[in-house]
Amino acid sequence: MYHLAVGKFGHLFVIIAFVSALVATFGYVKSGLSASPEEGRGYWKKTARTFFFIHAGAVLGVVFCLYWIILNHYFEYNYAWSNSSRSMPIGYVISSFWQNQEGSFLLWIFWNMLLGLILIVTTRSWEGPVMAVF
Repeated sequence: MYHLAVGKFGHLFVIIAFVSALVATFGYVKSGLSASPEEGRGYWKKTARTFFFIHAGAVLGVVFCLYWIILNHYFEYNYAWSNSSRSMPIGYVISSFWQNQEGSFLLWIFWNMLLGLILIVTTRSWEGPVMAVF
């Protein structure tokens, strides 16, 4: 019963990550299409950046929840039951995170989120168009 909370939080983080990514994408597209700050480029860029940070936090939350499920051997979750066991060395238990399709997709999302944060920091003047494409 207590183990179900981490799954519920993980599900909530997945929904937040998806919705915030959509809003950030829309904001960056609007920012990239705006010709000048008077047309709202600054507003859309700030909104998109805020939602991308929310997206980054939610992705980290999903990663934490999945690692928590795997490392604590909550076998009531299919992912932990299918990919890990108590007899595996800790290195294999950690790497079981990306063993199935869902985990490898989550790993790609994590690296894309990290790259997005790097792009936000390094492409200040071109942030809107670059992040809209990214």
